[in-house]
Amino acid sequence: MIYRYFGGLDGLLVEWAKRHDYYSFAYSEFIDTIKRTEDGDIRQIVKDVLMCQLNYLKDNVLMQELLVWELSGHSSFKGIIEERERIGYKLQEELNKFLDKGGDNNMSIAIIISAINYIVLFTRQYHKINGIDFSKPEAWERMEAMISKYVDFIFGNNCL
Repeated sequence: MIYRYFGGLDGLLVEWAKRHDYYSFAYSEFIDTIKRTEDGDIRQIVKDVLMCQLNYLKDNVLMQELLVWELSGHSSFKGIIEERERIGYKLQEELNKFLDKGGDNNMSIAIIISAINYIVLFTRQYHKINGIDFSKPEAWERMEAMISKYVDFIFGNNCL
C-alpha cells in the first residue's frame, strides 16, 4: 500500500514531513499573533517560537529521525528541506518587521535553531554535553531559560 499511495518509503516520509515538520505549521500557528503584536511583545513571540521548536523536536522521535536522515545526505528529502527553509524564512521575515533593523536577526535565530537541533539530536545518544546531563528535566529547563536570556540579550535587554 505504501508504494501504491506514496511511491515508496521516501514518498511516505515526504508526505509525513509536509504535515508534521515544525516549520511546516509554525508559520500558521504564529502569524496571527505576530500581526497583532505590539513592538514590546515581539521578544516573547520569538521565545515562544523557539521554545515550541525545542519541545516539539525533543518530544517527537520521528522528527528527530527525519533530521538525522536529512543530515546524512538523503537527497529524497531535498523538497522537505527547501519547504522548511521557505516557510521558516517567511516566519523570520514577519518577525523582522518588528525586530531591530541594525542587527543580524537571521543569523542570531539560525544559531539558536542550530543549537536546539544539535543538542536534541546529540543527547539521543549521549546524555551529557559540557557536564550538563540532558537525561534530567532540569537540564532542559536550564536550556529554555538560557534561550530566553539569549533572545532578551540579542533583541534588546543586552545582559545575560
